Amino acid sequence: MSEHFEQDFATSAQRRRGWGGALLLVAGIIWAVLAYQLMAPFSDGDDDSSSSRKCQSMLFYEGDDPTWQESTWDDCRAERRWPEMLGWLGLSVPLSVGGAVLYTSGATSLRMREYMAEHRIAAAKSGAAGKD
Repeated sequence: MSEHFEQDFATSAQRRRGWGGALLLVAGIIWAVLAYQLMAPFSDGDDDSSSSRKCQSMLFYEGDDPTWQESTWDDCRAERRWPEMLGWLGLSVPLSVGGAVLYTSGATSLRMREYMAEHRIAAAKSGAAGKD
């Protein structure tokens, strides 16, 4: 009967670890997309259009660059909106925290199960050696 409970325990721990890894993966994808949006140069519209303006990255722009002057600031800023980016970052925080908790809980539970199995085997061996 205890074997059935151990299997259920291991299955539950593996499931928690899997969900944790999936949540961490989703949070990592969000972070990668946001990092790309902050660091990569972009254009303010259709690339085929002659009126398309090239904008430097939001993170690494030179202060005197013409694309960030007052007259063109809104064109470039409209493409990469800070509130939207902060919203995605805010969404990634609970995903990463929940993922870390689930993954750690599942991995720790599995490791404890392995340790207890090793301990039972060692105890059985020492008990068998004591009978001889």
